[in-house]
Amino acid sequence: MAERKKKNGIVKPEKSTKGPPALHGKPDANNQKHAIILFTIAILVLLLSFVQGSSGWLVLHKAIKGFFGLPVLLIPPALCYIALMLDKDETPQKIVHRSLSVVAATTFLSGFIEIMFGGGRLQELPLRESIHLLYEEGLTWSGGGLVGIVAYPFQRLFGDVGSKIIICLLLFVSLMLISKKTLSEFLFILSAPFRRIYSFFRDGREEEELLEEMEQQRQEFAVKTEREAVAMSQRSPKKKKEEPAEPQFLIDIPMDDVPVPAAPEVQEPQIDIDLAPLSEPEPAAEPMPAASPKEDAALEELIRQATTSKKKTKEEEKLEAVLEIADEIAQQAGQTNNPDHPYQMPKIDFLNPGKSHANDAGMGQELREKADLLQEVLKSFNVDARITNIARGPSVTRYEVQPAAGVKVARITSLSNDIALNFAVEGVRIEAPIPGKPAVGIEVPNSHRDTVSLRELLESKEFTGSKSKLAFGVGKDIAGNVIIGDIAKMPHMIIAGATGSGKSVCTNSIIMSILYHASPDEVKLILIDPKIVEFRVYDGIPHLLIPVVTDPKKAAGALNWAVQEMLKRYDVFAENGVRNLGEFNSLCKTKPELGLTKMPQILICIDELAELMMTASKEVEDAICRLAQLARAAGMHLIIATQRPTTNIITGLIKANIPSRIALSVKAQIDSRVILDTGGAETLLGNGDMLYLPNGQPKPVRVQGCYVSTEEIERVVSFIKAESQSEYDESIMEAVDQLTVQTPEEKQATQEEPEIDEDASMIDQAIEVVVAAGQASTSNLQRRLRLGYGRAARIMDELEKMGVIGPYEGAKPRKVLITKEQWNERKLRNMK
Repeated sequence: MAERKKKNGIVKPEKSTKGPPALHGKPDANNQKHAIILFTIAILVLLLSFVQGSSGWLVLHKAIKGFFGLPVLLIPPALCYIALMLDKDETPQKIVHRSLSVVAATTFLSGFIEIMFGGGRLQELPLRESIHLLYEEGLTWSGGGLVGIVAYPFQRLFGDVGSKIIICLLLFVSLMLISKKTLSEFLFILSAPFRRIYSFFRDGREEEELLEEMEQQRQEFAVKTEREAVAMSQRSPKKKKEEPAEPQFLIDIPMDDVPVPAAPEVQEPQIDIDLAPLSEPEPAAEPMPAASPKEDAALEELIRQATTSKKKTKEEEKLEAVLEIADEIAQQAGQTNNPDHPYQMPKIDFLNPGKSHANDAGMGQELREKADLLQEVLKSFNVDARITNIARGPSVTRYEVQPAAGVKVARITSLSNDIALNFAVEGVRIEAPIPGKPAVGIEVPNSHRDTVSLRELLESKEFTGSKSKLAFGVGKDIAGNVIIGDIAKMPHMIIAGATGSGKSVCTNSIIMSILYHASPDEVKLILIDPKIVEFRVYDGIPHLLIPVVTDPKKAAGALNWAVQEMLKRYDVFAENGVRNLGEFNSLCKTKPELGLTKMPQILICIDELAELMMTASKEVEDAICRLAQLARAAGMHLIIATQRPTTNIITGLIKANIPSRIALSVKAQIDSRVILDTGGAETLLGNGDMLYLPNGQPKPVRVQGCYVSTEEIERVVSFIKAESQSEYDESIMEAVDQLTVQTPEEKQATQEEPEIDEDASMIDQAIEVVVAAGQASTSNLQRRLRLGYGRAARIMDELEKMGVIGPYEGAKPRKVLITKEQWNERKLRNMK
């Protein structure tokens, strides 16, 4: 096997002595010489056609003009075209085929000129006179020259009309062979004006129908509003006299009254273009032949589709217009006649739109250059493959490559570093194979990345049509499709990535999606933020059960409370014969006589798991595992984020119980394996570029996560706080305080505290505090007497033994069993 030499990052095979020279890496020297000679002849023919000269030059000048006539102007371009084919080392068959096509077109063009403009004179003249006449006309460029004699047999055999028809058809065939256009492409070009006229009239009709439907919706709304106002005035005439004349719209119109057409199912076109038949596997030392013009045309079509943004259809625009009218009606009805649900969904205008570079000038040329470079790299490594599709995503472009028969996938996957070197990018990810396709995906970073905003995800039909209250916007995949997740189906998720990879933005997008899709009665949140700065902006929103937890010890207490709440819910489910939260809430709705209260779904978000594991690893891991194993049916879900994806933080027990993962950019492949059990996250680009692996999906999907800024979050939260009031559950806060975990230092300090002597001096003060308050709790003693949790809990146990307070009742405060008078009598007896 010939040795290989590496130049400019591309390995090229050394020229071998066997086989024809045109099949090796360097151009054939003979072809180069022939190309130069043909190009020189083309210039000579051009000069001979226009420069008269004298002597021998004059003889050649008259011979060329008399022989070819006016079509002599086509000979120099034809010779240049054949020279270029030789220079590109085209196969001899192609060169002969194109040369014959050019000769035939030139000959038929001369005959066409004579038949169309000669007046049928060749039918009457003999052959010798015809040749002389055509030669003389060629000298003056008033005819097709001596080559036009091809018209002589046509006019003799078929007459004037028949010869015109036949020569036109022959000229058409020769031009089609030169241009390499198929019949379908030719008919498509001819039908372009008719298609434009048809689309113009169709768009006009659809716009008229849309305007008529919108006007009908407004009229129906006005009529219904007037009927409601008249009915209201008849029921309360006295109130009408006292109130000002300005009418008030008291409307209770359900969404079902508004006729909303069903959204059409718009399916993405599946591009599977057969660029060229797969060639037989060649020896390793021989590269692939050059791409044919058919492959170039198909590749141009793929690039055009990849750089064309997806426009909304008329049906989608019509649906959006009707939905806007329905939203206005529902908003007016909710503001005037819906006091039981004061929560107002924030406006979508608080969020910023995204930015796309798909339609920028020069984007198609950039994709073309990269596609050519990719094909060149694969050919240099003797990989026989073809590009079947190009999908430009927000951050990367995926080139779908189909290998030929006999080419192993491992040969392509091993070239990731070489492809990255030739593209001059930081990394290339290769997905082999693409699920559901017989192709390998080569993902190359874009020069200009698009910004995927949360707003465009929340406005998508996938999100607005979701029935789950725990739906959230994930981002856009490589094909530009919107990806919407559902926490209720996951049912728990781990988000992991290095610092600056977009982990906090991802958790914020989940919380913001819930604020836009669910009311506080439907979803409650427990936010745990050991870093203090990420979730504090949400303090005061009505969705929170307790204020944002920033103390790692209280975070463990909050998780332990969640375990107790889960067990309580299962007890209630068992008493009422239901299996999960959905069946229980349906029972509350269908049988109100039972006096049951609906339970909201609870989402627990942990921003940094590593800090909790450092403080109380045993308690935190036990609580997370119990929730992950049992909490799904109880309507409780976990979102865990960490920037340290190591085995001592994301333990095997936690991974086994939390199936859904989001892996952002990490530093090493071992971190990717901890998150996803496979590599790939180390090649991500950061800034929201992620691998999304929901429960039930075999392989992760590359997604560009959505971006939501701090200013957008603050605008939304300020609106929610202004429209609704937060009501934290005091009993939950008390339970969390009681379940707070002690650190090893606090446990050691508690052991060093005096057991009885100092506690005895504090018991009297504790009894006075609980008697005055009428209830007893450990957190109350901590605040009033300035004690640690361990000492306050021990005093509570002593008071229970003394009969001053009752036993522990879970989240409820303990009952005080003595009155103030009884305590005063006990103190008097002790004094005596």
